[in-house]
Amino acid sequence: MKDLNSLKPLLLYTMTSGLGDFIVMGDLMIKIEELVPEARCFIAHRGNPHVSLWRKDDYSKRFYDVYKPSQFFKLITSLKRARKEGYTGFGLQMAPGSLQGFLFHTFLKKIKSIDFTVDFNLINADIITSPKGNYILDLHLNQIKDLLKLDIPEDFYRLELPTGNEDLDNQTNNNRKRIGIHPWSRRGDLPSFAWPFENWLEAIKFLLDRKELEIVIFGKDGKFEDFRAYMYERVNPSSRIKFIPCNSVKELITIVKSLDLLLSVNTSVVHIGYALGKKMIILSGPSLDLWTPRGENIIIINDDKAVFSGSDKYINDARFPSVSKIAPKSLLSSISLILGKQ
Repeated sequence: MKDLNSLKPLLLYTMTSGLGDFIVMGDLMIKIEELVPEARCFIAHRGNPHVSLWRKDDYSKRFYDVYKPSQFFKLITSLKRARKEGYTGFGLQMAPGSLQGFLFHTFLKKIKSIDFTVDFNLINADIITSPKGNYILDLHLNQIKDLLKLDIPEDFYRLELPTGNEDLDNQTNNNRKRIGIHPWSRRGDLPSFAWPFENWLEAIKFLLDRKELEIVIFGKDGKFEDFRAYMYERVNPSSRIKFIPCNSVKELITIVKSLDLLLSVNTSVVHIGYALGKKMIILSGPSLDLWTPRGENIIIINDDKAVFSGSDKYINDARFPSVSKIAPKSLLSSISLILGKQ
């Protein structure tokens, strides 16, 4: 292996299909290439529809949907070309310990498309970098720090949006504090990842009792209209409660930027809120802790009745964490606490 001072690293990451995945991994790529100008980053993903939001250069030369044969072979061609140009290829995973990702990188090494497999804890990887950090971005920056022997500036650990939408206007038309409610998850059809309508109703009634608040229920979901109808049957329509469907990531970011407080299940919107420095209360079920942002103005509410830790997937067993089992009083007390700080 070449001396690190003369190394041209080619870093191939894996990624799944979520918006949060793209936000975190896209920001990571930008920061790595700022730290190491001679580095090149690629991502192999599973049908992620958000990669076209990439703002740095041509996304089709960075992100490869390996579920499509044409893009899979295009990735292999790009990797082999880079190695001929003197790059050393490393296969890294978004999710620590993913067997699928490890086997994918092992195959690429076998056909001489990368040089080394890298993992946080899989013993069969060529290079093992011990996991360091509580949040997914921190984990990956610290991995690169160890792998390439870099110094990471402290401000790099602050998530930034890789979408080019950071400067959107966040002005509102009144002086009320704006509370955003985002009940949706792309896995919201599973009880582990969704909070029941009746619980959100209790929270909305609690917020409406405070005259200084405006409530915005926003997002994109197949149950959006059902949610709106359910609420309007049970609370009086008011100028202080608005339903705003989002048809693009830009619209989603615009609304989050306008909020004083975001209430959400643990999904991609919390990464947007984290990048924008928003106060948040996150209802978290089986999501891995490393995917949950933390901070002074963030309250995380977990299922305190769970016996086992979550594994970021649905397991039909009451001993595993579920958002649906979080009591409304936990959210209401957290709202009072965080609004009391303002």
